[in-house]
Amino acid sequence: MNIRNAYLGVVLFLLAGGCAQVRDTWRQSADAIEGAPRQRLANDLHAALHGLDGRGATLAARVVDLQTGQVLFEENPDLAVIPASNGKLAISAAGLDLFGPAHTFKTWLVTDGDDLWIVGSGDPGTGDARIEGKRNRQVTSVFDDWTAALKRRGITRVQGNLYYWDGAFDDQLVHPNWRKDFLVDWYAAPVSGLNFNDNCIDVVAHPAEEGQPARLEITPPNSVARVTNKTVTGGTDKVEITREPDAPSFTVVGGITKETKYESKPITDPGAFFAHAFRTHATAAGIQFDGQTIRAATLPFDPTGPMITRVVAVHETSIRDVLWRINKNSQNLFAEALSKAMGREMAYRRGQSVPGSWSLGEEAARAFLARNGIDTGQYVAADGSGLARENRVTSRLISDLLVLMHRHPYGKVWRDSLAVGGVDGTIGKRQKDIAGRIMAKTGYIRGVRSLSGYARTMDNRMLAFCFIYNDIEGDVKPYENLQDQACRVLVYWPKKAPRVAPEPATAPAAEPTTSPATQPDDAATQPTDSTPQVEDATTQPIYIPAPTPGDGAR
Repeated sequence: MNIRNAYLGVVLFLLAGGCAQVRDTWRQSADAIEGAPRQRLANDLHAALHGLDGRGATLAARVVDLQTGQVLFEENPDLAVIPASNGKLAISAAGLDLFGPAHTFKTWLVTDGDDLWIVGSGDPGTGDARIEGKRNRQVTSVFDDWTAALKRRGITRVQGNLYYWDGAFDDQLVHPNWRKDFLVDWYAAPVSGLNFNDNCIDVVAHPAEEGQPARLEITPPNSVARVTNKTVTGGTDKVEITREPDAPSFTVVGGITKETKYESKPITDPGAFFAHAFRTHATAAGIQFDGQTIRAATLPFDPTGPMITRVVAVHETSIRDVLWRINKNSQNLFAEALSKAMGREMAYRRGQSVPGSWSLGEEAARAFLARNGIDTGQYVAADGSGLARENRVTSRLISDLLVLMHRHPYGKVWRDSLAVGGVDGTIGKRQKDIAGRIMAKTGYIRGVRSLSGYARTMDNRMLAFCFIYNDIEGDVKPYENLQDQACRVLVYWPKKAPRVAPEPATAPAAEPTTSPATQPDDAATQPTDSTPQVEDATTQPIYIPAPTPGDGAR
């Protein structure tokens, strides 16, 4: 009996040990099976992103699983790199967090005795062709609105002066670190408290009689820009428009055989440009002006205060449209204006009445990131658009920001402003084979190619990614192809991504990854948000709201 019990005990012990061993072996196998796709993802991303090794480019990259908060891939995550237009991500997120999704940027038309005032708050969207185009309106439709509002009040003659106030922002209209040769191109347009038509003129040439100068159509008509017409109808000369370095003097040349649209060119004084364009338009519509057009150094009244009855009209641009232009179209002026506007708002909430500036904008962006647990030790936002080469981010910062905005109360508004691969924005003509699965922001300046955003996998898992190349020599297009292949790797994960023949190299038309700001958008639709909300990923930044906003005409 004792022997039998002893034998049974040995058998039970061995069985228990065997089961434990099987259980441990299964756990190890399960871990290996779970880890294998992650390792393959890392290997495939490394292969895709390093397809041009040997050319000297530097890569900073990071990928985060938004469902678990796990880092799936990283390379040089804490290396400070130039972001180009990926710098717009932090500016736009901070601006949305500060102002809220219902905010609008306003420009007022106000009477004060016999005088008429134009009062700006830094709205970048007044007269923007793409925003107006979404509503089947023209660049100068806002001037039609204002002229009609004057006439409804019985005002057909302004006996005093036309004043304009652009003091919401400081007098630094262009960034001191921008290359001087940029300043004559639309993507480096000056930014002011008053902005109109992206602070550019648009010229269209119409053929006339053979051998005669073409007829020029200038938008908006104004008395500030001086345009010299050296075109020839029927000629063969290259079509080109140039601007003097420090003056709104433009020369239009070229042989014109059909209607020809020239590249948008920036003016030098946005406030004066706005006021004179309005005056020219209103005069043509029957409003008489007796006085001068004068820049006001101070604003003697608050258009939202007791004198609100004197407000003739208000133009408003929603922050959603501002974000759309910043992130989907990569429009630089909008990012610069938002940076300065949020700097001014931040100062106002601290009890300071000061104009918006780039330094205050950087401070506001840094405060937003730090408040939400994102390391800003190497962050530099010299400007809002990313055009300055002094800007710095890390791929950790950008990916952490993407994780934060996945959880943010206003996150859908922000994510909807991103370009959608194969659908619209700056990646609308890329990634056609995975259309609709990448929502991202592009970036390009000389030697830099960046792409950061969200990937929705084939099984609808959401990933945040950041791929930034620096030190590129020559054409950046091959690195764009590497980024697109890396996006395919993400989309097809955990399966193997197909290889797609790279697109041919083409030289970018201009330094930033934007297109001229005066063309209507091909696809104004917003992407469908299918991002799952994650509440238990403890590694993700936790959203902390901005301080309570103030009120008033800021």
